[in-house]
Amino acid sequence: MNRSHVREVTLNGKTGKPSIARSFIGALNDERIITEKGGFLFKALATGDRLVLGVTPCFIDGERTYHYDTRLPGEDEFTLIGSVIPDGTFEIFFRPLSKELSPEDIRKYADSYVIFARFLLENGYSGHGRLDTVTVSMLREARLFHPAPEDLAGLASVDCSLDEQAPEGFQ
Repeated sequence: MNRSHVREVTLNGKTGKPSIARSFIGALNDERIITEKGGFLFKALATGDRLVLGVTPCFIDGERTYHYDTRLPGEDEFTLIGSVIPDGTFEIFFRPLSKELSPEDIRKYADSYVIFARFLLENGYSGHGRLDTVTVSMLREARLFHPAPEDLAGLASVDCSLDEQAPEGFQ
């Protein structure tokens, strides 16, 4: 697997090295925590070597949370929106401005998925990371990947445009 290329992470408004997401990834790996929280909602925006994440438990004090409660700095149509449920299944969607995706749009969306998956895996995510059927269908229909990966490991194994730009020895 190539590296995610992420050198800086903003998680819920705090910026630092990728290790700043260690507690979130640890919660994804802990069956007790992820079950107690009902899973997690997230938004992810990959911009070059920076990943901006907004993460919230699905339930806080018994109350349901919503994606629209989280607003990322720089959020745009390339922001991934999703959740991970207690069994470790991910749904990861995007909301393009147009039904017709240009080749550049396809590259940007595909890169976002790959960078996010690689980031989770290289920073300790140890679950199966299955993608739900709606996500896989969406990836297939949007022609982001050929064939559409069915889990995080499959996404992480796909090349992204940053791999071509990486300094020698960085990958």
